[in-house]
Amino acid sequence: MNGAGKVRRSVPISTAVGVHTNEVNVAVEGVDASRIPGSFTVHLLKDGQRLASRFFVQPSVGSNPAASGGADQLAHFDFTLPIDAVKGGKLSVEIVPLNPLPAGEPSLSERIGQATLSVYLMLEE
Repeated sequence: MNGAGKVRRSVPISTAVGVHTNEVNVAVEGVDASRIPGSFTVHLLKDGQRLASRFFVQPSVGSNPAASGGADQLAHFDFTLPIDAVKGGKLSVEIVPLNPLPAGEPSLSERIGQATLSVYLMLEE
């Protein structure tokens, strides 16, 4: 496609689209931010090397924010990257809290819930 159209993950079925094969959207979805004390960074890795990062800002609420009665706060992170940047390797995610977790508390992987990693080809109108 010539790049003149709008690029996005989904469109109404009444819209004719092409597949934008130059970029992909890599999404980290469903991270329970309410269970992580304070701000944190989400790193997208390919074969252990950082491709991109997103920072999530939130106040620190003691050592266990879920115990304060707060509801789950599911966070989503999108990384739009050239398809060549993600092909041919293994993608993974690293979540790094700004403040270290207190000793004896559940690990970060136990705190974040059932987060998922998805890769989407983009559509172009």
